[in-house]
Amino acid sequence: MPGQTGASGPQFDHGDTAVVAVEGEIDIATADDMRDRMLAAAGEPGIAVLIADLSGIDFFDASGVRALMGVRRRLDARGVRMVLGGPSAAVVRTLDVLGLVGSFAVLPSAELPFSARSAVRH
Repeated sequence: MPGQTGASGPQFDHGDTAVVAVEGEIDIATADDMRDRMLAAAGEPGIAVLIADLSGIDFFDASGVRALMGVRRRLDARGVRMVLGGPSAAVVRTLDVLGLVGSFAVLPSAELPFSARSAVRH
């Protein structure tokens, strides 16, 4: 369904790392929700790394890219590192079209914390 997102999906805390799993479609109607969840997770005390698990995204447009860039800019200012976890083909395709594939640190799906991978796959 257009505009539907799993941005309210699982969130995990692994010591100094927060993992936010995002699923579904990220577009103009859902990108701000994704951004807000990521910022909230990264704002928890002691968080040094935010992993945005994007492996469950089916559709991703420029609004999602704008949200990711906004999150990264705000986290950089706070000294928190943002990593894209296992970005789906939809995410990679959009980043590629916009010439931004190498602009984000990426963690392959196989290296995502187990609890995040198992929750996203249900």
